[in-house]
Amino acid sequence: MNIKQKSVSPALMWLIVIIGVVVVFQLVPARFVFRRNMFTSFLIFPAIAHWLYFLIGALRVHRQAPMAADKIEKLVTEGVYARVRHPIYSADIILGWAIFFFYPDVRFLIGAHWLMFVLLFWMHLEERALIDKFGNTYLDYMRRVPKMFPKV
Repeated sequence: MNIKQKSVSPALMWLIVIIGVVVVFQLVPARFVFRRNMFTSFLIFPAIAHWLYFLIGALRVHRQAPMAADKIEKLVTEGVYARVRHPIYSADIILGWAIFFFYPDVRFLIGAHWLMFVLLFWMHLEERALIDKFGNTYLDYMRRVPKMFPKV
């Protein structure tokens, strides 16, 4: 097992996200970006439904989904993984943005950007580790299935 694969731990990723958000909430004063309204408040409900669908769907077909890339034993390409390669991360990003629209504070805006940046970077690291582990099988999967958002 090489060091690069070992560093692709979701626990480390979430620690980085949480530390970043805590720092933002400590350093940035609360200030609304725009007035909250019925439409932006409503966005939280479909985002939570989307998040639950992809989280439960991912865990249903792939119990190893929340593990580090080096601990994944087989490549799963059915269920929600037939629609997107990173269902949990994409759902987390959508939920993060919905939380900002629900509570449009500048700290949540920076937090949503931070979450998106860290998760996109982590997706890249994971994909490199999965290519190393599964080779052409994963490259074929990458060609067929979008990274974050299902094809319409």
